[in-house]
Amino acid sequence: MFDLHWTEYLKALGPTLIAGIVAYVAWQQWRVNRAALREKLFDRRWDIFNETQAFLSTTLSGGKVHDDDLARYSDTCQRARFLLGKDLSDYLEKIRTHAITMRMHRMKIEGLEPGEERSKHIHGEYDELRWLTDQLGATFKKFMPYLSFSDIE
Repeated sequence: MFDLHWTEYLKALGPTLIAGIVAYVAWQQWRVNRAALREKLFDRRWDIFNETQAFLSTTLSGGKVHDDDLARYSDTCQRARFLLGKDLSDYLEKIRTHAITMRMHRMKIEGLEPGEERSKHIHGEYDELRWLTDQLGATFKKFMPYLSFSDIE
């Protein structure tokens, strides 16, 4: 009968054991890299969330949209296209559009004498302000899937 020494078994199993260890280390490295990416994405998405909240707060506290605030928020909307899904980036663009519409109503009001046309723009501005007010709380729900860590192992 053919009798193998234990070192022959070790030689045969050694490469398989080493391959298993290498695969485990690679898997662990993948998990670390994935967590680092999630953290970076979280930070950038959190900035967009904060900038959206700041834009809404500034607009609502003064009841008007300022040029510099709108320019900063437009930049925020552009960055959101690359960091968030289409649904949320479209939503942020919708906030921007409502703010611009509110601003246009304000500009038209300032040049009009009291009357029906002025009242129409006052109501339009009010409707936009009310819609933007509702978004201050709605943004939390909209951003939750992008900022949540609930699916982490």
